[in-house]
Amino acid sequence: MLIMLIVPVPLLVISCASRSTHPVAVEPLLSMVVSPVESVRHVEVVRAYHLGRYVDPNQPGVMHEQHPVYRVEAESRWNLLPGQDYSGTGTAMNPPVDPAHSPAPSNDQIVAELIRQKAATERVMWEATQLAQSYDQLQKVIGDMTAVAKNHTLMTARFGQTELRVTRMEQELGRLVSPVPTATNDAPTILIDGPDPAKP
Repeated sequence: MLIMLIVPVPLLVISCASRSTHPVAVEPLLSMVVSPVESVRHVEVVRAYHLGRYVDPNQPGVMHEQHPVYRVEAESRWNLLPGQDYSGTGTAMNPPVDPAHSPAPSNDQIVAELIRQKAATERVMWEATQLAQSYDQLQKVIGDMTAVAKNHTLMTARFGQTELRVTRMEQELGRLVSPVPTATNDAPTILIDGPDPAKP
């Protein structure tokens, strides 16, 4: 039994011995460059505002000289919209579609609606032209009517003045033509002329 114990001990010691190994060099994977960044993250928007001279509202004794002020209009944020792959997998025959520059969808209904809208626009433009011409004619007629009204007022005033002058003239003429009134109790004198003398 002792032999049985002695034999396994060297076997255990031999089996525990390990070979020396070279150290393994672990290299991290190369990080992929995200291009374009907008596919993953929206960049922040910074705007410059150029200010002239101004007095500081919090400190009236301080004046600022002309300088730009930079303001972050929109913070950067993650792009959560699932979109097309931005890995640049486009070919010359099939480039990636830019949704901002893609043509509008077209079918027969859209074309018919566009034609109908163009016809309606042309009709409205024609009616606007007709309305402008009618307005010009109306303005001309109103101007003519104003001139006629002024002339009518002037003629009425002149006619009134003429009637007044005619009445005065009739009165003056009646006074000049009428005989001097004679006394009614006087007997009229009748003069009888003798026969005309003979003429040699």
